[in-house]
Amino acid sequence: MGIIAVHGGLDTSREKQYLEILQEAALKGHELLLKSRVQALEAVLQVLEESPKFNCGYGSVLNFDGIAEMDAAIMDGPSNRFAAVAAIQDVRHPISVARALMEKTSNVILAGAGAVKFARAQGFPIVDCIADRQHESWQKARASLARGEKPAQNLYTGLVSASYGDTVGCVLWDGAGLAAASSTGGCLLKTPGRVGDTPNLGGGIFASKTSAVVCTGIGEAFIETLTAKYVDQVIAAGNEPNQAAGLALVRLYEQKRAEGGILAVDAQGNVGSAFNAGRFPVVVVADGRLIDNYQPVNLRGEQGIH
Repeated sequence: MGIIAVHGGLDTSREKQYLEILQEAALKGHELLLKSRVQALEAVLQVLEESPKFNCGYGSVLNFDGIAEMDAAIMDGPSNRFAAVAAIQDVRHPISVARALMEKTSNVILAGAGAVKFARAQGFPIVDCIADRQHESWQKARASLARGEKPAQNLYTGLVSASYGDTVGCVLWDGAGLAAASSTGGCLLKTPGRVGDTPNLGGGIFASKTSAVVCTGIGEAFIETLTAKYVDQVIAAGNEPNQAAGLALVRLYEQKRAEGGILAVDAQGNVGSAFNAGRFPVVVVADGRLIDNYQPVNLRGEQGIH
């Protein structure tokens, strides 16, 4: 019993090799779903943080100075517990640090050097999270800026290639409660110390007795519009998750002219997802089985969204 849904981020490739990793992650999480919602979320995101194909953990895009500064967050709806790390460096699994913060301290968010110090105290080793492909892309992007040109690299994936991945997120329902988690390297060439929507409660992530929601896109837009919380409110008002995600993206575009992807699940196990960018791969596992060819709602070009 139960639902796990995982997204691979905006403009992420839908090639078989990317979908297979998302499927592996979702199935691994489902194995732990009845044991612990938080443990299941961590297991899902650990698989993705290990892969250089997604913008999280080892595959994180680099900031302006060529450093991987990562954000991760986790929230359990029934207990109303939330924890996040922001601008953390040299840790392979930021989501695991966020879980440790939730379970072992009364802190809610740790950032920068403080987050790194906590990770070391908890036994997380120093790990270089800079993938070769991302470092090469960063060098080319900086060279373009030096020539006065706009970098050709994708803001979300960090690469020119269409075959790459972005921020990841997961929502789940175990038949009794809802939970959500997300992990990201942010956006390419971001200002050092910049924190996106992933660790901002109500902006890029939310979980309650009503729904679990994760978002991806330009973080500032999601933070300023409290989009994840808005999705929860729309579902609480009686709307299906698909409708709530679509309404939230229309609202986001009207207010900020921003792109995004949203994934949500409600307390009846209904999954909803929508996007208004190039691609947004989502994998859903229901009762231990992969849902074949699950497709999020594509709003690009609809309702004034471009």
